[in-house]
Amino acid sequence: MERSSEKIVASAFYDRFTEGLYNFLKECLTHGIADLARGASLALSEKLQGFKDLVVYDGTIIKLHDMLAEKFPGSRHKAELKIRLTIGLTGNTKSVGIFSGNTPELKTIRIGSWVENNILLFDLGFFKYEMFSRIRKWGGHFVSRVKTGVNPTIVSVLKTYKGNAIDLAGKKLQDVLPRLKREVIDCLVEVEFKASASRAKKSDGNGFEVYRPKGGASKIKETFRLVGALNEETGEYHLYITDIMPEQLSPEDVALLYRARWSVEMVFKELKRLYKLDEIPSDKPVVIKSLVMVSMLTLVVSHRVLNMMRQMFPEKSERFTPLRWAELFYTSAPDLLKLVLAFEGIELDALTMMMFYAGEGIDPNVNRERLLSPWVKAATITS
Repeated sequence: MERSSEKIVASAFYDRFTEGLYNFLKECLTHGIADLARGASLALSEKLQGFKDLVVYDGTIIKLHDMLAEKFPGSRHKAELKIRLTIGLTGNTKSVGIFSGNTPELKTIRIGSWVENNILLFDLGFFKYEMFSRIRKWGGHFVSRVKTGVNPTIVSVLKTYKGNAIDLAGKKLQDVLPRLKREVIDCLVEVEFKASASRAKKSDGNGFEVYRPKGGASKIKETFRLVGALNEETGEYHLYITDIMPEQLSPEDVALLYRARWSVEMVFKELKRLYKLDEIPSDKPVVIKSLVMVSMLTLVVSHRVLNMMRQMFPEKSERFTPLRWAELFYTSAPDLLKLVLAFEGIELDALTMMMFYAGEGIDPNVNRERLLSPWVKAATITS
């Protein structure tokens, strides 16, 4: 209010949520994400030397007011919002997307030059051979869980076993999977998929790729690496598909790397439990989008301070765990705000707080009938 020279009463605050405010918050988030990337406090380990970043893709669903079913139709509830996060674990890549709840996962991702030298980790909602192929064409890499029932042809085995090991070459995965007892599976598999006409490419003979003419989907065959890790408790394999070869990551490393996806689950926990992302009490789309941006901005500030702390104490950087830090930031945020205001020359003293309470606590509707008005009056203060 000091800087704008305008007075804002509580009744008018809600009307401040406009498309202009949303666009402003969106710009703030873009700036904050860029600043966060510049202040990255973690680096990839020696095992991932040569890669640029480890990028986790995931989304979450927010239930909305039923009146928003037309604007944000859902798949489980009448109205839903799908929040898609892209998080680079070393801070080089971060973005957020807002979609209707019934938007397929694959339509929330855009593959392009940004994937080059990055490793992308996907859950089953993003499983699609065509997307993996596009990532590879752009110079990126990926690790994904394999959908149940997927049945590629095994081309060759990358890790051999002594004794009476089953010869897997040329066999379908589902035909041999029930008979396998080895601790890990590591092989090359051939997959076949249909590429949409607008995306199917072929070589023009000069090292360039050109689009095939429209008129139907084309079948494409590609070879990927398939890794399986045996779950001793269930006796079943956790299967992963990737383009990263054994020279860079062992089968055990691939399975371990996939667990890094849990980091984005921690982010969603932080957003929902602490920053109330899943509590949006409004039926106005612009209010909803603005509050999502506010939650994301809070997250960016939290991680920016976390990066600063990790840089100040590099020998203990890994011990600043996500959820512990999120709880600490949440509880200390009022004190941090005081420091920010003090830096800007705004001191919070008793008089300022009293004026704040008077401005926000008094109902601006002068003539509204109060429930207790007939029965109570202001008491006289005596010394």
